Amino acid sequence: MSGEFDGLDATEKAGFEAALNRCGRLALKLRANSVTRGPSISLTSWRWQTFVPSLSTFETGLRDLFGGAISGVISIVYCVSYAAFIFSGPLAPWLGYGIAATFISTTIGALVVALRSSVPFTIAGPDSSTSVVTATLVAAFVEWLVANGATDHVLEPTLLLMALSSMLVGILLCGLGLARAGRAIRFVPYPVIGGFLGATGWLMVSGASQVITDMPLAAANIHALLSPASLFKLTAAAAIVVSLYFGLRRFRNPLVLLGLILAGIAAAHLAFFATGISITDAQADGWLFKAEAAVALKLPWNFEEFSRFPWPALSSLAGDIVAMMFVTVMTVLLNTTGIELETRHEANLERELNAVGSANLLSASLGGYVTCISLSRTTLNYEVGGRGRLSGLMVAAISGLVLAAGAGFLAYVPKFVLGGLLLYSGLYLLYRWLLDSWRYLSFVEYISLAAIALIILEWGFIAGVLIGVVIGLATFALSVSRVHAIKFSFDGSEYHSSLDRRPDELRSSPNMVVKFRVCSCTATYFSALPTGYTNTSRHCSQNKSAASCCLIFGSSLESTHPRHLASHRLSRLLTSAAHG
Repeated sequence: MSGEFDGLDATEKAGFEAALNRCGRLALKLRANSVTRGPSISLTSWRWQTFVPSLSTFETGLRDLFGGAISGVISIVYCVSYAAFIFSGPLAPWLGYGIAATFISTTIGALVVALRSSVPFTIAGPDSSTSVVTATLVAAFVEWLVANGATDHVLEPTLLLMALSSMLVGILLCGLGLARAGRAIRFVPYPVIGGFLGATGWLMVSGASQVITDMPLAAANIHALLSPASLFKLTAAAAIVVSLYFGLRRFRNPLVLLGLILAGIAAAHLAFFATGISITDAQADGWLFKAEAAVALKLPWNFEEFSRFPWPALSSLAGDIVAMMFVTVMTVLLNTTGIELETRHEANLERELNAVGSANLLSASLGGYVTCISLSRTTLNYEVGGRGRLSGLMVAAISGLVLAAGAGFLAYVPKFVLGGLLLYSGLYLLYRWLLDSWRYLSFVEYISLAAIALIILEWGFIAGVLIGVVIGLATFALSVSRVHAIKFSFDGSEYHSSLDRRPDELRSSPNMVVKFRVCSCTATYFSALPTGYTNTSRHCSQNKSAASCCLIFGSSLESTHPRHLASHRLSRLLTSAAHG
């Protein structure tokens, strides 16, 4: 090595030697690390490992795209059924506009929630409960227009009303999210929620009958519904319901729902072909939807529509609008909780409220209606493998493509298939909230739930809200009234002091141990239970064997019952007992 330093001066040689020493120490350190951490990585292996994360990211992206594609196709089926439900009866001639408004809501909802949700794989769009309330609001508005002679101008005010209600829902949701009031809405009484969703299930069943037979399920339509033509259609829809029930229970594959819907459409067209019924004849007989022309949905927010809108109608529709706002908030809560349970992912409820509120505001500005987080489509996306925001963006892209393509495909979709899907969803809600809840609710709670559902069906959602809250508070007060004021109590005969005493004190203690009683009281926010405290102390003071009574209050006693009043009553009782 010394020959290599020939021709260098002493300073340069010292610098080279120091550099070599540092290289040697570095080599020893690397060798030690290779012993403790494993063999060194070659250049080829290092390049492969840097490429592996790219493959993993690519595979994750493919799963998100696949989950979003499946959820997007399922969203098309659900959204078409919701549009047919809302735009039925007098609005049936404008179903194409309903399809456009529905897919605007789906596109905007899926896009905004995918970008802002705390659970990245969440799928949003029109939901069953919010669509039922929207259909109720629209039906009441159209009935008011017909009653006031405005039959020639129905579509534009209806679209404006739907956008206006979506705007109000968005303002409420964003307000709750910004005020961090997400946890507060979790304390809505369970019978109120169950009664709402049970009534929603019945309204969905009635809406399914109107989609299938063009008549709602009502006593006035019984004879028409029992006619042979209507019975054939209802029987076909019942076959769809039975196939969905057994298919979804037997197979856990998320593609079963889509496969059954497509199989129902194919079976209907095979039956038409075998019986010689053309597409035109099937449309005329009510088996298929009529062909919808391409529509250009204009924005409802313009001065002309504002000036022609029947603003006096809002006073009679205020209850339905408030009910829509309430139901949407409850749907966000229940669906978010369901997603947390199904996927084991914790969600930020305030962030979800802000995301859904922003989606509704944007949807309203573009002519859509209320959109919400979807539990069924989110869990479907998760089961397929979607874990990222790309799934929601894929759903938004598919909905946007359907919106651009138009509603021409609807002419080949049998009514009983979409009606059967609505019927299955409504019967599921009825079973879950009005039948199955009997197993885990008390008798009083279940009667309250059923009463709230009947009130909603008879007098509307707003009456159900008010009376339901009153019933919930009364039920809660009844259950709290059964709670005893004293949590536990003991005297000296049960618990002895650990202090060492003299023999003469020990001889006298058996006569004194029962004269001291300690009571631990139940913490409460009501003024009834402190009365139990004073009654207990009165009993202690009147008992000749008790010299004193010590009560340990709950921390929340003074919040509704004045502390000085309770203390004054107790001290007066104990003082009178001591002097008596």
